[in-house]
Amino acid sequence: MASEPLPPRIPKSGLEPWPEPVLDRDALVPDGLADTLLDQVSLANVRAVHVSLHRVVLRGCRMTGLQLAESTLRDVVLEHCRIDLSAFRVSTFERVVFRDCILREADFVEARLHSVVFEDCDLSGADLSHATFSRSQLSGCKLEGLVGAERLRGTSMPWPDVVGFAGEMAAAIGIGVIEPDPEADGR
Repeated sequence: MASEPLPPRIPKSGLEPWPEPVLDRDALVPDGLADTLLDQVSLANVRAVHVSLHRVVLRGCRMTGLQLAESTLRDVVLEHCRIDLSAFRVSTFERVVFRDCILREADFVEARLHSVVFEDCDLSGADLSHATFSRSQLSGCKLEGLVGAERLRGTSMPWPDVVGFAGEMAAAIGIGVIEPDPEADGR
C-alpha cells in the first residue's frame, strides 16, 4: 500500500486576501506569493517562470492558459478552479491539493509531484510525460486521453477508480485487449 500524502501546511488563519479581481505576472515575479488567499481571482493566460507559491489557497479562480514553468508550489490548495490548457513544465509540487478542479489538457511535462492530491478533478487529455510522482493520490478523477499515464507510478487510487482506468493504463503500457468472438459464444 502506498504512503498517504502529507497535507499542505496552511495556517488556519492569517492568510492575506488578494485585493484585486485579477493577478498578473508582475504580482508573481520576482518574489512569488506566500500566505495568501485568492478567492475568485483571474490568473487566466498569465505567463511566468521560476515563480514560488507558498502557503497559498486558491478558490474558484479562473486559471485557463496559466503558464508557470520551472516554478515551485508548496503547501498550496486549489479548490473549484478552472485550470485547463495550463502549463507547469518542469515545476515542483509539494503538499498540494487540487479539489474539484478542471485541468483538461494541462501540461505537467517533467513536473515533480510529491504529496499531491487530485480529488474529483477532470484531467482529461492532461500530459504527464516525464513527470514523477511520489506519495500522491488521485480520487474520483476523469482521466480519459491522459498522455503519459504510465508516469502515474508513485500514486494511489481507490479500487473503483483503478478498475475504471484499466483500459487507459493497458493502452499506455502496450497491453492489447482481446475482444470476445461473438461466434464462439454459440458453440
